[in-house]
Amino acid sequence: MAATVNNRPTSSKAKWQQTGEAYRLQQTINFTTTANQLAQNQTMALFDIPADTAIDFAWIEVTTADTDVTDVDLGCSTDGSTAADLIDGATLATTGYKTNGTYLPPAYNAAQQVVLTNKDADTINQAVIRVIVICRDLSA
Repeated sequence: MAATVNNRPTSSKAKWQQTGEAYRLQQTINFTTTANQLAQNQTMALFDIPADTAIDFAWIEVTTADTDVTDVDLGCSTDGSTAADLIDGATLATTGYKTNGTYLPPAYNAAQQVVLTNKDADTINQAVIRVIVICRDLSA
């Protein structure tokens, strides 16, 4: 069973947001908490992304490293399965920011979830990370 994060934020628009406005979603995950640990190929849903949304940028900030884990993916999925369209193969073995560098930001016609996937053979059980996603509403 995949680990989950309780009280994950949603990307429902605030009153001040207009079409085309950028907004940030972020979630801090402490993998030293047993319920949050991810074994190989397990996923964790982090954010709900509404339909007609573009993701301008995504990154993972590793604040506490897990020296055994060197292959983590971040992507969007309609069914919670693994995806790597945002970040592919990030390492949690060192602290700092992890991105894919430059890429064409994905835009989604259907609602999606941003999911984190452990592709490493080792369980993520020591890291503390913050996942940040910058979104833009494209609805009319």
